Amino acid sequence: MTMQQVPAPEIWQERIEGKVDQILDRLTRMEERQSSLAGKVEAHDNRITELAERLRKQEHGLIKAESDVRSLETTQTQQHTQLSGRWAAVGAVAVALLSVIGSFAARIFFP
Repeated sequence: MTMQQVPAPEIWQERIEGKVDQILDRLTRMEERQSSLAGKVEAHDNRITELAERLRKQEHGLIKAESDVRSLETTQTQQHTQLSGRWAAVGAVAVALLSVIGSFAARIFFP
């Protein structure tokens, strides 16, 4: 080997510095992408947390609404039962009155 075939130390140093610069540029771009992705992940995490809270509120509202419906159904059933009993009593009184009126009319018209 002759001296002309072996590059000078300055050329080696320039090549190494060039490669190091390329590596540093790539690392910088990777860090920027990682930072960008971390921001997106954080935004998604916040959105998921927000949606989970809304879902919990909706579930509580649904449970309350179901409870209110059951309570209303129970109240309506009780009212229906009470009204049915009242109408039965009114009907019984009406039948008794009609019987009295009928017997009174029978005595008057058919002595």
